[in-house]
Amino acid sequence: MTVALAPLTDEHIPVAAQRYDRWFARARRPPSQRSWLADGPVRGEELLGKLIAAPGLEACRALDGDGNLTGYLAAVPVDLGPDDPAALRSHPRSALVPHGGHALPAGRESEVLRALYARVAARLVADRRLVHYVQVPAGDNAVAPWSDLGFGRELVQGLMAVKARGRQPRGVEGLGIRRAGLGDLPQVGRMAAESSRRQRESAMFQPQPEGPLAALRLHYADALADPRCAAWIAARRGEEIGMVLVVPAAPDPVIPESCVELAEAYVEPSARGEGISRVLLATALAWAYDNGHRYVSARWHSASPLAAGHWPAVGFRPVAYRLSRTLDGRMGGAPGTF
Repeated sequence: MTVALAPLTDEHIPVAAQRYDRWFARARRPPSQRSWLADGPVRGEELLGKLIAAPGLEACRALDGDGNLTGYLAAVPVDLGPDDPAALRSHPRSALVPHGGHALPAGRESEVLRALYARVAARLVADRRLVHYVQVPAGDNAVAPWSDLGFGRELVQGLMAVKARGRQPRGVEGLGIRRAGLGDLPQVGRMAAESSRRQRESAMFQPQPEGPLAALRLHYADALADPRCAAWIAARRGEEIGMVLVVPAAPDPVIPESCVELAEAYVEPSARGEGISRVLLATALAWAYDNGHRYVSARWHSASPLAAGHWPAVGFRPVAYRLSRTLDGRMGGAPGTF
């Protein structure tokens, strides 16, 4: 069946927002999993209002037989500078379908998405954007239509409830934990860069250019000086062997209010397996609770041999994924001439 397509513009935001809110309610975690954590604010109209104003947006809508909007897709171009730390996790010239960037009709998800993506992707490829990302709530309902197009799960976003101090992890012999400040930027930056550098390894194989790694060493200066953020360093026998840093998390459809994000966490390879990460995390959670936060979020690579097992084991549950599709770089010229 042919899907009719048309441009998505400002005038369509109210209807598109309604479609998004309904789609999100269906696509998020299965009903059996919805009770363990609060959902974030959906705010479809707010998300679309910001999205439609993004420079270079590629967007279109799907229409039913009466010309009514039944679904839509909107992708934002991503251009990162050579020294931007964000280039450590995303291709510097890519496109992103963020939260709020698509909604699909029930029962026709794959069919409608194929038509929408074919239109939008053609424009992205013509602009030489061959890496495409999409943010979706965790759950097969949201992932399956994108999987049909060749997208795979790349990043996981997890969430954990922060509770009053309960049973604390067993202490590590000789370990000291101290609060980090701006004077600790060299240590925090070094460990953050080392954590990122290890993403070059199997099975992530994520490029970690030296320019962004150098910028990452200085990236957290503002966070270390901001009382809304907090960091701790673990040391033993005078050697700094681990750290954790949390920052405020921006609420979105999968992240509730009163949430902090685990921006960085690192333990030296020689000290892993002793429980140091759990002690650091417990310290951060206690601070978060005392400062009015009730949730903490974290992100990790699906292919990471360490993180993909560790963070779920300590209590983080997936609430969202970033899916990705990388097109063959040999393509060139106009669509249909490859």
